[in-house]
Amino acid sequence: MTGWMWAWIVAAYLILIGFFLLERFVRDTGARDLRRQDTDRGSTTFVTAALVVAFVAIPLTPLLTWWGPGRIGNSVAGAVGVVIGILGLAGRYQAFTTLGRFFTRTLQETDQHRLVTDGVYRYIRHPGYLSNILIFCGAALAMSNWITLTLVIVLFIPAYAYRINTEEAMLTDIFGQAYRDYQRQSKRLIPGIW
Repeated sequence: MTGWMWAWIVAAYLILIGFFLLERFVRDTGARDLRRQDTDRGSTTFVTAALVVAFVAIPLTPLLTWWGPGRIGNSVAGAVGVVIGILGLAGRYQAFTTLGRFFTRTLQETDQHRLVTDGVYRYIRHPGYLSNILIFCGAALAMSNWITLTLVIVLFIPAYAYRINTEEAMLTDIFGQAYRDYQRQSKRLIPGIW
């Protein structure tokens, strides 16, 4: 592996550390609650499983790459992965600070629930999920191994698709027409597309 590839690998580790730091120091302390309500419908377990596998696979990727399978020989992939991961961290920070105490780990209705449609939520309904996808896909791409990148994509897409559908059903039950109106003026993850 070249010097640049090692630089991207170190950057990928730093992106994962950045994720942990955001979770520890920026996420509102009330949002660390893992109690599940019926509204969660197992979505937290599904997302958590995808995250755990990614947290194991991504750091171990240099061993896989050293062995040979899946190596992307182009160091540009690593640089692109780092940029994507950093954008994900910035988006996650923005999502945390905009939602504050309403940013929860499980899908749950609270007594003081309110619909947040400002900041980044004006354009996309699930910036926290988009950020996680960017962070982990970016870190996987920075490792310059298509096997790891494919694994992360294959795990994250169904996990977050299920989570989004579950959350949107819950929010429609809570906010009714106000949430349906919000759905018409925003997209799930990609502004102007989906």
